[in-house]
Amino acid sequence: MKKRIAGLLLVVLAVMFVPAALPQMEPTPTVYTFVSQFNIPRAQWAAYSEDTEKSFVPVAEKMLADGTIVSWSTFEQVVHTTDGYTHGAAWSSPTIAGLMKVLDEVRKNGPRPGQIAATKHEDFLMQSSMYRSGSGNAAYLRVVCQMAKADKPGDYAAAVKKLLVPTFDDLLKKGAATYYSLDEQYINTMAPSMRCLVITYPNADGMDKWATTVGAVLGKLSGADREAVFGSVVPDSRRDILARVTHSGHK
Repeated sequence: MKKRIAGLLLVVLAVMFVPAALPQMEPTPTVYTFVSQFNIPRAQWAAYSEDTEKSFVPVAEKMLADGTIVSWSTFEQVVHTTDGYTHGAAWSSPTIAGLMKVLDEVRKNGPRPGQIAATKHEDFLMQSSMYRSGSGNAAYLRVVCQMAKADKPGDYAAAVKKLLVPTFDDLLKKGAATYYSLDEQYINTMAPSMRCLVITYPNADGMDKWATTVGAVLGKLSGADREAVFGSVVPDSRRDILARVTHSGHK
């Protein structure tokens, strides 16, 4: 389960990986994200990156320009694990059809040498209706995944929205972050109650400001509010990912 959670964390890069500039209103329309990630041997990192720039990036730029997708990104993990994923790509669309159009176009060229060298590969299809985008481009991505209580999975999202989203919005306005969302799986390849908080930052300083500010807010919560946040998730189920966004585009 820990390995699967670690894999899902990168998923969310899609947004994980890319600050999609969608309408910022309540309620926000659902956006879908397809994430494809690989475990690439270190000796093949350069080849994989070159293949990505030649095969995936042009397709993503074209699909963004014609409105098929609203954002896309490629990324590489900063904090590595023994058997975790190292590289990946993600793209987001208001429709499943938009995601599939990109996937079909990329697959026309067949697997690239850099991908063939991968020792492991995994895909995820995510959805989110709780998200906001700020200004600027993303340089880093932080993903925090944990299991919501299976009997009431909506309690965690409700607590985050009530107690933390106002702070998240303020940090966006101040430029400490460029995007945040709370994602769940659309295609359930692991426990359906998994929820992932995704944040992208314009630089490393933004990560420090986010951590300091959010930590202070959590520290001042009342006992009841702390229980609403931390009591709505399965203890010790949290897993984090930190990645660098290497290429991206958004409307």
